[in-house]
Amino acid sequence: MKVATAKTTSPFSLDLLPLSKSHREFLKTLHGLGITQSVPSSESVRRYLDLWLPLVAEYNNLCCYSLEKVDKEKGAIGVELVGLVPPSDVAWLWHCHRLAPRRYVEYIHNQPRLATKHEESKTEEISVAETKTLEADPPFALQHYHCKDNNTEYDEAKSTGIVEEKGEGKVLILPHTASTAAAATNARVLWEKMYPTESFFLLCPETTNSSCVNLTIQDEEKANPGGFDLLGSALRQKDFLWQISDPNFDEPTFLAKGLENYHKFLILRTTPN
Repeated sequence: MKVATAKTTSPFSLDLLPLSKSHREFLKTLHGLGITQSVPSSESVRRYLDLWLPLVAEYNNLCCYSLEKVDKEKGAIGVELVGLVPPSDVAWLWHCHRLAPRRYVEYIHNQPRLATKHEESKTEEISVAETKTLEADPPFALQHYHCKDNNTEYDEAKSTGIVEEKGEGKVLILPHTASTAAAATNARVLWEKMYPTESFFLLCPETTNSSCVNLTIQDEEKANPGGFDLLGSALRQKDFLWQISDPNFDEPTFLAKGLENYHKFLILRTTPN
């Protein structure tokens, strides 16, 4: 079996090299925006669990229908099948939750409201057996609203993404692609339809995040979906960026060698004894 080098084909179904770069840019942008520098607020946890995950489930339900049916309903739904991009505070919690894939999948499968309806289902009932894991599409994407231009951290972060005008502020979208921009708009459209009284972006996150320092018992229970310590994960993962900040991580040859070693590691893990 071939292993990945700079000149060989990857043995993986996903192209991990560009994804590793996207992962790094995602973490750098979150750090630059200050998202990973403080404890996520109870409001961010609520937005992630009670609003974002049900929204992704609803989007997946739309994807289950035939394209013909979607086209007929498109005028009423107003949602394109181009993916979804979460707001920055939600993107961070979603990322941390999915870094524990087994716990994440178990939580999704144990929440009937997050199940995806089968395409041929004739009833409104949702079977847990038909649940589809809610994955990020596109991966390592976020959008962040900023109402000021004189913030140094924001200026550094926006160099890696698209910036759109929105009202009196600007929306930073990462990655810097037209398809991601379309998915970002798509998320805002569906959010407004599902939650007309809820703001898509966490306004003034620099003040909101600090409100989570002293959690109530209810907040602590909320931040443990399915028994998984979501805030603990965010605390652990915030330092990972520094482990991949060496200039070598910009070098294709270094990354290709890492991919080769990762493949060998997986072979060792699956080899008996």
